Amino acid sequence: MERIKELVYSRELRWNEVLSIGMTLFHTNFKTILWGLAMICLPISLLEAVIQMRLLNISDIVLQAGDMLSIEQAQNYLTQMGINNILIMLINVLLMPIFMIGVAKAAKWRLEGRQFEPGNAFSQAMLCESTVVKVGIVYMVLVVLGSFLLFIPGIYLSVVWCLYLYCIGLGHRRGLDALGHSRLLVRERWWRTFGFLILLNFVMVGWSSFVGVLFLPLPDNIYMNIVMNCIIHLGDAYVVCQMTVVFLNRESGLYGMASLQEEPEETPKEEIHSITSQAGNLEHTEEALSEQKAEAEPQKETQENKEHTEV
Repeated sequence: MERIKELVYSRELRWNEVLSIGMTLFHTNFKTILWGLAMICLPISLLEAVIQMRLLNISDIVLQAGDMLSIEQAQNYLTQMGINNILIMLINVLLMPIFMIGVAKAAKWRLEGRQFEPGNAFSQAMLCESTVVKVGIVYMVLVVLGSFLLFIPGIYLSVVWCLYLYCIGLGHRRGLDALGHSRLLVRERWWRTFGFLILLNFVMVGWSSFVGVLFLPLPDNIYMNIVMNCIIHLGDAYVVCQMTVVFLNRESGLYGMASLQEEPEETPKEEIHSITSQAGNLEHTEEALSEQKAEAEPQKETQENKEHTEV
């Protein structure tokens, strides 16, 4: 892993090298990824399954009713479908980033040879949630508006801001600075990044289709949908490992290793108090031993003089 770390932080990687290193990090972090799937993606998959079932029910009603629907009913169903689609977008922008940042942190720590428990990466990711919410809302609104008004601006923004989560989780960027920093990392390599994102999207589409085919013979209910969504999120973890390599490679190339240093962990107050108390007790013990030694020396001299006199 030390050789891979030196390669990532020494020069710009080719895409085949990024894919190879990303796959290695995905394999070595598989236990951590499974922990995140169980603790974070399972509740998310439950929400997704409920929303998807509601969308399917609305679609079935509209298809069965056909021309018999009134204008008010059609507007009502369209509004419900729009609200449910917005809820899915909010899940992807506000909740999924916890899983994604956790996987990214685990990949970075594994690359640097750090020892950690699976839950540590995701607990650290949760500390970024307030920033993720603020920046994620701005990201979602601007990309959606850009896609609706003119299709090209939406694509451009989604590409230049594709690293904003990694800027927050790994680069310690706060607020809208994460979007600006992502743009700096992508701006001069926009077409390369665009091509790599298309490749990763093809991988995700293939993986989702493969999982869907596997679940075709199984009963179609909410429980199967939850399990299927969790397995599909395994592909998201693969994509995150790939994008983590891209971010670390570009960040270290432009700004050096200093920008990727982890913030030092603060020593808890209880531990500081305990260490201080132990140091104070040690000082008192040393003083007591010195006093005992000082008292013992005159007694020793008196005993020696007495023995000399007797002789």
